[in-house]
Amino acid sequence: MDKPFAYVTRGGIAESVHAGVIAVVSSEGKLVGEFGDSTLVTFARSACKPLQAIPVVESGAMASYGFDEADLALFCASHSSELQHTQRVERILEKIGLDESYLQCGPHMPHSMETYDRLIQAGKSLSSLYSNCSGKHSGMLAYSKHVGADIHTYHQVNHPLQQAILQVVAELTEVHQQDIVLGVDGCGIPVHALPVRNWAKAYAKFAHPDGFVHGDAMRQISSAMRAYPQLVAGTDRFDTDLMTATHGRILAKGGAEGFMMVAIPEQSVGIAMKVRDGNARVIPPVVIRTLTSLGVLSSDELKALQKYVVPEVKNTRDEVVGEIVADFELSLA
Repeated sequence: MDKPFAYVTRGGIAESVHAGVIAVVSSEGKLVGEFGDSTLVTFARSACKPLQAIPVVESGAMASYGFDEADLALFCASHSSELQHTQRVERILEKIGLDESYLQCGPHMPHSMETYDRLIQAGKSLSSLYSNCSGKHSGMLAYSKHVGADIHTYHQVNHPLQQAILQVVAELTEVHQQDIVLGVDGCGIPVHALPVRNWAKAYAKFAHPDGFVHGDAMRQISSAMRAYPQLVAGTDRFDTDLMTATHGRILAKGGAEGFMMVAIPEQSVGIAMKVRDGNARVIPPVVIRTLTSLGVLSSDELKALQKYVVPEVKNTRDEVVGEIVADFELSLA
């Protein structure tokens, strides 16, 4: 049975209740914290992007095309399509001799309304460049061109890149390939479903990569994301703000439908969580409460993240009419 872990108030009562699952796993593979049934099989969606970037790093494409840490952070991003994101994607594509027409992610309205307003005022149409996944797709194009694989079908499940990613996911989550459920993400890339606790196991390896297969690539990816959090998401985005407030002590990456993963190098643990109804609005307070239960955040960091502890619910007049409250106890081993 699903267990509620957050609720949303209006007029002093709980108007909506959200159930969820949380798993905290050590780098040794031990389940050290749990809420709900962490054997739940689900997709990590974009929280899997750091794993998807591993073949890009290991292929040698980074050095071949002169990519830097900021480019690598963008390969792992669900960005807001701010200029800092789209201009860098354009530069990445220039380095590999391609343009945005090769991106297979498709267009959607950008998270940044400033960007959207600018496009409308300029009379321009949306393109794949403004997809929040264009950074990931540019990295996948770089891999494909570097190794001589087809640059037009890199998003298809039988492409060498997607098969390499499937192997990486299986190795880091310790789930056999035949037991991983495959689906298609919003941007057309294959996505993987497996138990929440196994997703946490993969991020625990990002927290402490030493001795693990793909350890060097995980270390590079983790370092890049924590060094350039603004490229991983964007302005007023929780992933970015969490990494910024903790000065890179934490690695964080969210995914669609209420999924998020966090790695804590200092404690050598990984955390994965899923909101069962897919509503991501409760993710920030649930993450903050989880990190507080683990003793991770300092008072100064909590102060910097205050707006996420109990987020306000506002109406169209910008009046506070309720709040989002995380309410659960993490079972610790």
